[in-house]
Order: sequence, then structure tokens, then C-alpha cells
Amino acid sequence: MNRFDHLTARYYENDLDESESGELRDLLHGSPDLLREFVITGIREEQLRTAVRRSTALEDAIPFIDAPARRSKLRIMSLAAAAAVAFSIAMWTYMTRGVEVEVLASRDLKVSNGSLSPETGSRSRVRDLTIDQGLLKLRLANDVSIELLAPAQLRFINLMHVRIHSGKATVDVGQHGKGFILDAPQTRVVDLGTRFGVDASAADSTGVVVIEGSVELHSKQGKVNHLAEGEGVVVNTAGTIDKLDQVRFNPRTGQWSTGALDDGSSLIRSVRNNQKDQSVYHIVAGGLVESVPAHHNRNARWVSLPERPIPSWLLGADLVLPAHVHRDRANLRVTVTVAPSTSLFVFQRRNQPPPPWLAEGFVPTGERIGKVSIEQHRENKPVSFDIWRRDMPDGGEVVLGPAARPGSIGASTILYGIAALPMEAAPRENR
Repeated sequence: MNRFDHLTARYYENDLDESESGELRDLLHGSPDLLREFVITGIREEQLRTAVRRSTALEDAIPFIDAPARRSKLRIMSLAAAAAVAFSIAMWTYMTRGVEVEVLASRDLKVSNGSLSPETGSRSRVRDLTIDQGLLKLRLANDVSIELLAPAQLRFINLMHVRIHSGKATVDVGQHGKGFILDAPQTRVVDLGTRFGVDASAADSTGVVVIEGSVELHSKQGKVNHLAEGEGVVVNTAGTIDKLDQVRFNPRTGQWSTGALDDGSSLIRSVRNNQKDQSVYHIVAGGLVESVPAHHNRNARWVSLPERPIPSWLLGADLVLPAHVHRDRANLRVTVTVAPSTSLFVFQRRNQPPPPWLAEGFVPTGERIGKVSIEQHRENKPVSFDIWRRDMPDGGEVVLGPAARPGSIGASTILYGIAALPMEAAPRENR
């Protein structure tokens, strides 16, 4: 029997002294796994007491059981009842005092309730937290980090279980948080070792997107849905799951949304496709910079070519991160909606003949950009992409097709990139 088992047994025997109580409290505070085991043991003890109570009630109803035996069982049940009360009080005290959190970062923060100290590096014990304004990033004792965007309201149940009532949360469980649970109004997210985001800002739906790794979604009806890296869904009030087309990011403010981001930050209003999978587009306002990710689910980046840099006028363009898995889909149809006075750009692999939709609807600018796959144990040389442009003075929708001509799509096909700028930002000679 290890030390924890020994202390747990003595606790349920009501035989802990003061120093042992402190030792057990420290063990439970530092390990969510031990806390879970402690609670399970308590449940088993309570089930055993219930069985004994039923047995005693039956014996009391039978007249030929002798009185001394009944008095002995009554003394046992009195002790068991006292232990049950002690367990309930202890667990209630432990579970309602919240968890310790460390503030990693904050910006323009306004907290309306909770005992949180907002200074970076400060530690507070928090159970209920409401932030009315700003951004807050916290770390729990098990290295799980949670970034909140206001307005947001949540409750810390324990180190491995948090409930978000409203708002947006990005969770990174680290190495020790596998199995972490985030309850949202329409679903329960169970982490399988990942980074994920939950958007509970709408009253009738919850958006979930997996940034890295995978999660399980558990509905109130008992259904389980698995999401992998780069995938996302919307769960509505009835518990049904709908396709999530996009996640929008504004790096300047830190804001993100699974719905509309009505701050005028991006010329690209929406992106959707005709595929049946759960892959999600990422729209990043002003996101095109040197070495920026080209996909959200593959380690590839947009870079300068050795012989020429990324065109200076293109830097700072709004960027779409598509799903790499769509590169060889011959039936792919991507609908992009842009604001008025927008130039839409497509980056097409240079030695990959342009498909008809590109050659007929866009014009080449004569400029190029590089794309490099970051892989270990191999030389990573950038692949050259031609930059094509389409001016859309009235805005609206444009439909993009597959990455290559019919009949030439295969395993070596590379998916195009999508970006947008105001029409006046592109050089006149390229219009």
C-alpha cells in the first residue's frame, strides 16, 4: 500500500490526525488523478454503507433477530453515517473553494466577479469567474492553460473540469491534461491531448474547433463525435451537429469567432466548400507575412523565394488557411465572399497547369511567392507559386474549383492559396 492509499484508507476510517490531513490535502491539490481516485473511493464507500443500511432495515423488520446483534449493527451504522457526513462536508468544502490559477497574460481586462488578481504572474483561488472586457490567459496547476475572450463566464469545478456558460475559450492541455473536460451549453468537450477552441457566445449554439490533436464531443443525448486537428462543428440546442465552415481571427486584437467577426477587420467575409468532411477554413485578417502557415493542419509556410522576396505590396493581405486534405478533390468547389473594392488573389503552383476556372476568371500578376514544407531530416526547398488576381469592385461571391486541371489531379497535386487586399493596394501595372 502506497502513502496515498494509506492516507485515503485512514480518512475513510475517520482516523486521520492533523498532520496526515494536511498531507492528504496537498496530495489531492497537486494531482487531478489522485483526486479522481479519492472521489471514486468515496462513492464506493457510500455504496457499501447503503447496502449495509438496507441489510439493517431488513433485519429490524424480522422479529427473531436478537437485540444485542441489532444494537451492534446500530453502532456500526452510526459510525458509518458520521463518516458519510464527514466525507460529504470535506468534499463539498474541497470542491466549492475553486482551483488555483496563475495569470499568464491579460489585456484591457475588466472582471466583474470572482477573486482573481489580474496582475501577470499572480495566483488566485477561483471558482466562478466573469470577465466583461478584454483578454485573459490562465494556467492551472496541472499545466492546462485557458485563454478567455470577453464577455465570458465560467466555473472551475476542479483541475480537470471547467464549465463555460458563455464566451470564447482556447484550451491547451499540455502534457498532463489529457482527459480535461470543458462543458459548454450544448455539448461536453473531452480532450484527447490537444489545443481546441470553444465559442459559446451564441445563445442557441456552440462552435468547437480543434487546433491541434483531437477531442470527443459528448452530447446530452449520449452521442459521441470525434474531431481531429483542423476540424470543427457547430452544436445547436437540440444537440445536433452542423458543419462549421470557418474560423475568423484578428491577430491585432486577439479576437476570434466561429461566426461573423463584425469589426471590419477582413475583406474576406466568408469561405465555404461543398465537401462533406469537418475541415474548417481559417480566415486571418492581415495574416500574410513572411513564413506564415499556409494550412492549419500541415506544417507548410508561405515564404520568399531565393531569387525574389514576397512582393512588398502583398504583405499584410488577409489570408485564408485551407485544409490540405482537399488538394486532390476533383469535385472541390470553394465559395469566397469578399467586401466591395477587393482584389482576390490565388497562389497557383508554377509547374501545375492552371485549371479552367483560374485561367478564365483571374489574370496573372507576374509575381511569385514560395511555399515550403517544414519536415525533419530532409532539405526543405520552397516551391514556386504564381500569383493570380481578380478585381471585385462590387464585392460578392466567386467560386474556385479544384487545384489542377481535370485528369491531372493526383497525389503530387498541391493546393492553392487564397488572399485579399483592397483594390488600390495592388500596383497599377498588375491590374
